[in-house]
Amino acid sequence: MKIAVLSSQLPSPTRVKTGGVAYVAHRLANSLSQRGHNLTVFTTDEQPPDACYQVQKVLSSPPANPLSAWLWHWQLAWRYSAQDFSAFDLIHAHGNNALLRQQGRPLVRTLHGASKAEATHATTWKRRLWYLSLTPSERWEVARATRVVAVSAGTRQYAPGIHLVIPNSVDGRVFCSEPNLNQHLRHPHPAILFVGTLTGRKRGQMLLELFQSQIRPVLPKAELWMVAERDVQAPGVVCYLNPTEKDLADMYRRAWVFCLPSTYEGFGIPYIEAMACGTPVVATPNAGARELLQDGKWGELARPSELGATLLSLLNDQQRRHALARLGLQRAEAFAQDRVVDAYEALFVSMLNSASKRNDGREV
Repeated sequence: MKIAVLSSQLPSPTRVKTGGVAYVAHRLANSLSQRGHNLTVFTTDEQPPDACYQVQKVLSSPPANPLSAWLWHWQLAWRYSAQDFSAFDLIHAHGNNALLRQQGRPLVRTLHGASKAEATHATTWKRRLWYLSLTPSERWEVARATRVVAVSAGTRQYAPGIHLVIPNSVDGRVFCSEPNLNQHLRHPHPAILFVGTLTGRKRGQMLLELFQSQIRPVLPKAELWMVAERDVQAPGVVCYLNPTEKDLADMYRRAWVFCLPSTYEGFGIPYIEAMACGTPVVATPNAGARELLQDGKWGELARPSELGATLLSLLNDQQRRHALARLGLQRAEAFAQDRVVDAYEALFVSMLNSASKRNDGREV
């Protein structure tokens, strides 16, 4: 198959913080390319060093100014509409397909979250307005697609017309546990890993304040490792800006606990990455975490008022950490890369077969 992929961003070593969708699009495109398919990703980034697919850059990276970024969003959609996709069998969009001319090609739209949900959980009126302004175009993108995929059942509830759920995957070659649940790799002192942003729905600032007020007074040698958008100078806090996947996986394996206290996650890729690395997960009960952890079966769910006590209890209970780590490894198997690629490949083949039958006049 020749597949055109629309992804506004790809993993970039020069960006301070790369979103999860960029990695999802990259991993899926790489895996399909390795299976013999011909993929071209239309994007605003340069080709990643490990990419097995082709890249066509259609626009520069988004500006920092919110208004300019909003205009950039529509400019990218317009650039996509101007592309010639006649040489491709199928188009797979991870977003920005509102103005797309399909040119008779089947179009798959993967919905990684819902702008309406993002608006509901936005922490500033500017962010809320931003997501509300995108909701109509998102609905239009879904309506225009031949097939719509949601990455979670929770995301499916926010948009009508979604045909099936295919979750995001985790690359088991990178995000994996060492023998004996990483015990020879674990940091000598209690270490909590956070991956997200300090501000907004990820609530990194809340975790930072909780660490300083509740965790450090009880465990003076405890550390908080933050993979975030900016550096933080505080006792026991270590910050990492845009680490490679290999370095991030190493941090998961060395940490005692992973914590992401988001108010909303359309899926929650870091939860699965942590579990695949054999690290217990603590989350607040957002939609993505509740689905991935199945309301606490595979990890700890705690309300913000209980989060500090839950973290302290887990840091002081090695047996419980081991039990959760083993459960997490079991849960991560459901999101193995090959399973997810199989599902997309089967979807693409079925769509092309249906299109071929219609073209042959055997199906109206």
